[in-house]
Amino acid sequence: MQRDPVSAKVKRAVLVEAGHRCAIPTCRATTTEIAHIVPWSESRDNSFENLIALCPNCHTRFDQKREIDRLAVKMYKHNLSIMNNRYGEFERRLFEVLAKSGERIFVLGPAGDLLVANAVKDGFFEDKKVEGMGFHVQASNGFSKNFPMTFTYWVTDTGVEFIKRFAQGADIA
Repeated sequence: MQRDPVSAKVKRAVLVEAGHRCAIPTCRATTTEIAHIVPWSESRDNSFENLIALCPNCHTRFDQKREIDRLAVKMYKHNLSIMNNRYGEFERRLFEVLAKSGERIFVLGPAGDLLVANAVKDGFFEDKKVEGMGFHVQASNGFSKNFPMTFTYWVTDTGVEFIKRFAQGADIA
């Protein structure tokens, strides 16, 4: 039986979900293919829920070599929806960098507090309130305010565990 093509709308949604990168956190290659989580031959399912963006190498490792199992790919798909709906692009990239480096402390520049607000709210990062550079505003009417230009964060134990699960493709819910 001939396979039905995946619609352009669904294909675009799958690629956008993964940021036009391989959905496997330890890979993230930019050349991608659309892969069926449950094979077309078993499911005849071209729905968004059954498709995931994988690079050609990971697609082969999943579909043909069976080095990546279906449960792992389902978990990657599940984690994508959590990551995309909860965390911004900056936070997601920071999770990747911290997973690779193992660093527990980092410094961000102006507006850094806004860039990691959800991760702080979830208890993954703690603002250490280290005095750093600031921008002081003094108005003629007596208004005075200092704006911090650097933010120093500690990755909490909860954050370390979350980042580890994220990098391994384990459940992050």
